[in-house]
Amino acid sequence: MGKKTNSEGHRDIEIRLGRIAEVIDRELLPHPPREHTPDEPHKHLLEESQQLYENELAWEEETGEESTGDGAVVPLVFPGTLALVDALVTSHAPTELGEGGPHRDVVASFLIWLAERLRGLRSGLIRGSATDRAKEADLTDRLIDLVLHRYCGLSAAEIERIEAVRN
Repeated sequence: MGKKTNSEGHRDIEIRLGRIAEVIDRELLPHPPREHTPDEPHKHLLEESQQLYENELAWEEETGEESTGDGAVVPLVFPGTLALVDALVTSHAPTELGEGGPHRDVVASFLIWLAERLRGLRSGLIRGSATDRAKEADLTDRLIDLVLHRYCGLSAAEIERIEAVRN
């Protein structure tokens, strides 16, 4: 997470992590993550994550192409965001620039940003029609879950158990 925070978004993520650990009945990877991405790359990766979220959300608002009768299919609305999260939570061979380790701390910061955005959408602090805010809130709420699954390194069976409890 780069910087320590006691925001409401941070508490929301902590609560979700507690629920996940309870449902799957195992200890999760350390949170906050032990690794610490240097400030400039952390800031860049976080901004890229936020921009990707906003771009993919805008595309869905423009086209509505990932919607079904039950609403938008979140993994189809945010494929780039989820691919970036996948890349950030896994280790890679170091490049000539020395980059390669996981950047779970960036994902933790992104999760907090998403949770704070969700709070803003639900409270009306983010502008827009009530319908648009509600749709974005639903998408963001579900995206947080999907990012947490990756952040925690959950297996397919563990995700199924969590989804069964959620529904």
